[in-house]
Amino acid sequence: MKKYIIKIGAVLMLLILVAVRIYRHNQESTNQSQSGPRGAVAVPVELSHATLMDIKELGNYTGTLKPRSGYTVAPKTSGRLNKVFVKLGDRVQNGQLVASLEDDLASQQVEQARATLTVAQAQVEHARLSLGVAEENWQAVKNLFEKSYASKAQMDQSDAEKAAAQAKYDVSLAEVQRANASYKSSLIQLAYTQIRASWTGGSNIRVVSEVFADEGSVVSANAPILSIVDNSDVIAEIEIIEKEYSKVKVGQTASISTDAYPGRSYSGKLARLAPVLSSSSRQARAEVEIPNPDASLKPGMYVKVALVYDQHSSVQVVPYSSIVTRNGKKGVYVEDTDTDTAKFIPVSTGIQEGSFIEIIEPELTGKIVTLGMDQLKDGSKIKGYDSGQRPSQPSRKSGAKE
Repeated sequence: MKKYIIKIGAVLMLLILVAVRIYRHNQESTNQSQSGPRGAVAVPVELSHATLMDIKELGNYTGTLKPRSGYTVAPKTSGRLNKVFVKLGDRVQNGQLVASLEDDLASQQVEQARATLTVAQAQVEHARLSLGVAEENWQAVKNLFEKSYASKAQMDQSDAEKAAAQAKYDVSLAEVQRANASYKSSLIQLAYTQIRASWTGGSNIRVVSEVFADEGSVVSANAPILSIVDNSDVIAEIEIIEKEYSKVKVGQTASISTDAYPGRSYSGKLARLAPVLSSSSRQARAEVEIPNPDASLKPGMYVKVALVYDQHSSVQVVPYSSIVTRNGKKGVYVEDTDTDTAKFIPVSTGIQEGSFIEIIEPELTGKIVTLGMDQLKDGSKIKGYDSGQRPSQPSRKSGAKE
C-alpha cells in the first residue's frame, strides 16, 4: 500500500512539472510576439497626429460689472418732497423732470421780488422826469446868467438841483438792478423746487437704479433722492496679478459670460489698465468695456472674463498631454513606423489653449504618442493604437449619421 501511494505522488509531481513547462512556453511565445530584437516588451500607446488650427492664449478672470457712468440726483435747496415722478427701473431722458419740492414759499418770494422790481422801475421813471425838469430849469437859468439877467447864486442853485436830480435818477437805476437781481434769484430758487435729471456726454437715456427718498419726506440740500445710471455700456472690473501683468495690453479683446445667462457670451475690449500694482495685493485693476445695447447685463453682476493675450492662425498644434520632459528637454515621442519604436523629438512650444499647445519647431511628421509616454524611453518598442480624434475633426457621437 505504501509503495502504491509513492507511485501516485510521483505521477502527480510529473504532471505538475509538465504543466509548469507548458505555461512557461506559452509566456515566452507571447513575449516573443511583442518583443524587439533584444526581447523588449512593446509598450501599448495611443497615437494621434499634429495638425493645423487657430489658437488663442487666454487669461481667465472674474469680476463685477459697474455702469459706464452714474450719478445721484439731489435738490439744490431743502424742503418737503412733494412728488417723485419716476420709479425704480424707469428710463429717464436728459433734462426730464423727476421730482418736485413744495414751492409755496418760493412762489411767494417770486411775487414779492416782482413787485419790488415794479416799484423800482416806477421810481426810475419818476426820477427820469424829475431829471428832465431840472435840466430844463438849469438851461433856462444858464441862458439868463449868460445875459446877466440871473445872478451867480441862482446859477449855483440850478447846478445843485440838476446834480441832485441826476443822482436820484442814478440811484433809482441801481435800485432797479438790485430788484431785478433779487427777482432772478427768486426765480432760480423757484426752479430749484423742480428737480431735473441732467448730465453731459454718454447716452441720452438712462435708468433709475435707486430711489432714496419718499414723497412727503423733508430733504436737505444736496441730499440724494435718486440714483441714475447709464448701462448702454457696462464695465467689468478685474484684477491682474503680477505674473500676468506683462501679457495684458489695452485694446485686447475679451469674452464675457455670467451665470445669469448660461450659454451666452458677450464681447468686450480692455479699455483701461492701472499703471501701478497694489502694494498689499500685488494686483493691478483693469477695466473691460462691454457694449450692452439690450441692457441685459446689469451693474453688480458677477462675470467671468476670458482675456485674449495673443492669437495665432493656422499653426501646428498637438495635445498638451503629449508633451514630456526628458533630461531637462521638453519634447514629444514620435512613432517610427519602420522599427515600431518611439523617437523622442525636442520641441519649442508656443501658446496654449485648452487641451492643445502650439509647436513652433520642428515640423512634426507622422504620429505622436498622446497616452502612455511615462513608460517610454527613446527607442522603446511600442504598439500603437490610433485615438481617432484629431483637434480639427471632433469625434462624432455614437450613432451619428455620416
